[in-house]
Amino acid sequence: MENTAAPAAAVLPPRAQPRQPLRYRRPAPWLGLVAVGYAVVQFAVVIPHTGHALGWDESVYVSQVDPRTPSAYFSAPRSRGISLLVAPVVAATDSVWALRVLLVLASAGALYGAFRVWTRLLPPAQVALAALLFSGLWITQISGPAVMPNLWVAIGAVAAVGWFLRVPGEPGARWWLAAVLAGVTLVRTPDGGWLALPLLIGAIATRLWRPALPALIGGSLLGAAQWIGEAYDRFGGIGERLGISSDVEGGMGLHFGVGAALRSLNGPQLCRPCEVPLRHPELTVWWLALPVLTLLAVSAALRDRHALRRVRVGLGRPGARLPAVPLTVLPVVCAAALALPYLLLIGYSAPRFLMPAYALLALPIAGLIPRAVRTARSPRHLAAALGIVITLHLASQLVVLGHTAAQSDRTTGRYRTAAQGLQRLGLRPPCLVTGDRALPVAYHAGCSSAQTSGNNRSTTLPALLRRTSREPTALLLRRGRDRPPAYARTWVSYPLAGTEWNAYRPPDQAREWEAEQAREAEKSRQAEKSRQETSGKAASMGAMAMTYPTTSWAGFQAAEPAFAGYAQDRFRRYRHHVLATLRQDGSPRVTPLEVTFLSGELWLGMMPDSRKALDLRRDPRFSVQANPGPGEGLAEGDVRVSGRAVEVTDPETVARFAAQIRPPEPFHLFRAEVTEVVHTASEGGEMVLRTWRPGRPVQVVRRGTDDAPPRAEG
Repeated sequence: MENTAAPAAAVLPPRAQPRQPLRYRRPAPWLGLVAVGYAVVQFAVVIPHTGHALGWDESVYVSQVDPRTPSAYFSAPRSRGISLLVAPVVAATDSVWALRVLLVLASAGALYGAFRVWTRLLPPAQVALAALLFSGLWITQISGPAVMPNLWVAIGAVAAVGWFLRVPGEPGARWWLAAVLAGVTLVRTPDGGWLALPLLIGAIATRLWRPALPALIGGSLLGAAQWIGEAYDRFGGIGERLGISSDVEGGMGLHFGVGAALRSLNGPQLCRPCEVPLRHPELTVWWLALPVLTLLAVSAALRDRHALRRVRVGLGRPGARLPAVPLTVLPVVCAAALALPYLLLIGYSAPRFLMPAYALLALPIAGLIPRAVRTARSPRHLAAALGIVITLHLASQLVVLGHTAAQSDRTTGRYRTAAQGLQRLGLRPPCLVTGDRALPVAYHAGCSSAQTSGNNRSTTLPALLRRTSREPTALLLRRGRDRPPAYARTWVSYPLAGTEWNAYRPPDQAREWEAEQAREAEKSRQAEKSRQETSGKAASMGAMAMTYPTTSWAGFQAAEPAFAGYAQDRFRRYRHHVLATLRQDGSPRVTPLEVTFLSGELWLGMMPDSRKALDLRRDPRFSVQANPGPGEGLAEGDVRVSGRAVEVTDPETVARFAAQIRPPEPFHLFRAEVTEVVHTASEGGEMVLRTWRPGRPVQVVRRGTDDAPPRAEG
């Protein structure tokens, strides 16, 4: 019998399978990866160039808390927050490299923490992208290990605006807002005020954010308390400090500084006066696109608001949560407030000034990218294209970073080299440095710094001269460009090898150092002689470091008035003399020349593009011999002046010289820096050689006769 029954499996319904629980997928830590990448770039590119020395402003900030060096003059516009930030590190070590490393770690951590505040307001991927856009800028990367306030203002501004927006839903956000705003104001008080202003207006105008008012007011006052107290203690009040700050900044007023900001986008780090051309114009796409992208972000937020209103009145259905307008508009308004004083109130620029604006604008601009991808016909292709664009942008910033870091290395390296040169010239703490770039050079030399003029004027001329009488002192002037001031015309000049400066020292200090050097040289010779006698080996000259001090003609007159008067009289007796210069191949060139003594200087005037002028431009060493006069005898001997010829191009100086001397124009004008004056004469049947060098007394050598050896006097 055929079995027609269907199998049970075919009749019964399938057994329900147990439902697998959904696995929680942790989002990728994009923000953390951005912070790590930010630190890696600083370690790889910035630290190798900046780990050996501090810059100008950094020296000022660090010296305030460095127990090993005197404090540099702290001008009215500065705030002390950044000094307090690095104080624990500086108290523990004098290593610049250690300071840089710890600042890298701190800045990377602060970047992560500030943008982390926004992950409850915006999608985490958008926040990470904003952090990448900001941290990828060359000025952000080079500022990470720098002892400068602007990066910390930028990071604090991002956190402050984020905590402000979180106040309605999180009571604890008010405390964080107050703390962050106090930190920003302590680091840079004016920027803290510009940041708090739009937040205060928003809190007053909108009931939702009024609970933030106590935090805004309390945080601002707490952060500004030190600045206000110092204003009354040092400057006579808040108004007086603001007035002095305006003078230091070049007179705050209406200055359209957008052009200066554009020229400084890809370097230099400070554009004052901003007369440099735009460097790397091909790499400015991101900067020029910033205002356009900002307008697009605001426009998109307003369109979302309009769509949300339609949803609320039943004209549409919500497909997704729409972003609130404050998330876009408030960062833009705060960025504009922070950028306003640097674009419209001062006449110079620096890329670091606008870092807070860049950080805040990165948040709404980062939201444009996922929006564009979602609405594109081919999201994958557009995402790939935008990824390539962002990669090229980051690569371009890395190129500028490498160039700027190398330039910073050269600048700070000269500060360190100059400081080492001053130490070789005998400057030991307590000591004083004044003149060009005195603040950073003095810090690295362990000396005090003082200025009698300029933005960092910290003393008067009488007070400076009183200090020079009791402290080793050096005046720094750019070689071949700056002329010593009247009080230093008699000072002795020493070139600082490896730098563009000459160090001028008072005559008595120069003589003391020269005598010390002579004693050390004599000890070395005696030690070498003793070693030679003991070992029987030939003497070795070793490595000799020759320093040739110079001074002005007025310095020669002050040191040896009789000798200088005699030499000057010999040159004035006749019109033409003999000048020796060096040709390009090193051989001597001898030509006739007229010399002029005027305003305590020895001047050499020459026809345009003459061979001797070209020689001196290439190699400033010269020697000029006074005309011995007619006849065969040398009754009064021979006078020769040697030194370096510094070309003078200042129009006012050249015009004054032309008005008094009336030479044929055009002409080259050189100022003599004297290294040696020699007088050779026959006296009583003996040949007498008188030699004077800066910092030393006149040395007299009598050649004697065949029966008497040479005798040295002085």
